[in-house]
Amino acid sequence: KINFTGYLFYTLIALFLGSLGDRYGYKKILFLSMFFFTVLSLSGMLVYGSNSLVFLYLFAIAVYSYFGLFYPLVEGLLSRAEKLEKIEPSLTTTRFTLSWSSGNMLGMAFGPYLIQKSPFSVFSIAALVSFLGGLIVYRHTNKYGERIPFKGHPALFQKHKEVDFPKIALYRKTYRFSLVLAAMVFSSVISLFPKLISMSGISLENAGFLVVVGNIAVFLTFILMTRYRFWVGNPRLSFILILLFPLSIPLFFLNTGVWTFLLVALFSGINYSIPYTFAIFYGLNSPHEDHGKQGGLHETMIGISFGLGPLLSGYFLEIWPGLYGIGILVVFLSAISVANQFLFMKRVK
Repeated sequence: KINFTGYLFYTLIALFLGSLGDRYGYKKILFLSMFFFTVLSLSGMLVYGSNSLVFLYLFAIAVYSYFGLFYPLVEGLLSRAEKLEKIEPSLTTTRFTLSWSSGNMLGMAFGPYLIQKSPFSVFSIAALVSFLGGLIVYRHTNKYGERIPFKGHPALFQKHKEVDFPKIALYRKTYRFSLVLAAMVFSSVISLFPKLISMSGISLENAGFLVVVGNIAVFLTFILMTRYRFWVGNPRLSFILILLFPLSIPLFFLNTGVWTFLLVALFSGINYSIPYTFAIFYGLNSPHEDHGKQGGLHETMIGISFGLGPLLSGYFLEIWPGLYGIGILVVFLSAISVANQFLFMKRVK
């Protein structure tokens, strides 16, 4: 319930405030919010020590709200600034997704371990990183304004296949919905797996090292999807890739064990990163000056799925314990995903 409440605020902030950067400047809001998060991270030590459920809810709401604003600002800043530098848009989204997914790998691998062994170090690291990041953005803003001037590698300026802009709205709606469905499963895996893994006899502090396989899969899939761009403007080939979603259903009904957890985490990460790549590519590859707005809409989809996914999975687990509960939910979600793709291909002709 705390996770759902947090992502509810994440979604609302991303939806209604995600476009602030388009109007007032991305960097100005970014460094102020990062300084705020520095203070918020330090206050987490007090919340942890208080054992208060009310303070925990308030802290979660503040943290999720911050990231609901942070991601659209970064997405809008990068896509707009690199568009001015005439950098190929898909390469902008590639480097952004590789950046956050590499951070996720570290967080998921060591987060559960550090929380168990040294919880205050987690808050200290978050405060330090946020303060230094905010300071860098502040100094960069004073020197360059909203621009990000740099000398990029020649490969960044290569021209690729043009996006079908007259139908871009249809592409966005379809793949954002596909992202929501796949992300509900991925969020369930990374949120509920520590509990399921510990129930199977594996210590909680080591659970993150199993769950991180999903994040590694996300990272590697991002690299492959952006290296080989055969899917751009090709709904049929994109549909074939999305079919991995229903094909992975049998994994959830295998006997519970380390290898089962690894395989489920692996394919959940792959199934999440495929529509994520489509959604962010068609979303931020915009002919208009609305990059912050599009980033906000993208993060709204993330907020909805990461809030609803673990909540629904939790209810399914109460009826069907273990991986079976998540597997039954995946059956419903994958059926909707396939139907969504068929409708899209009929309309996009």
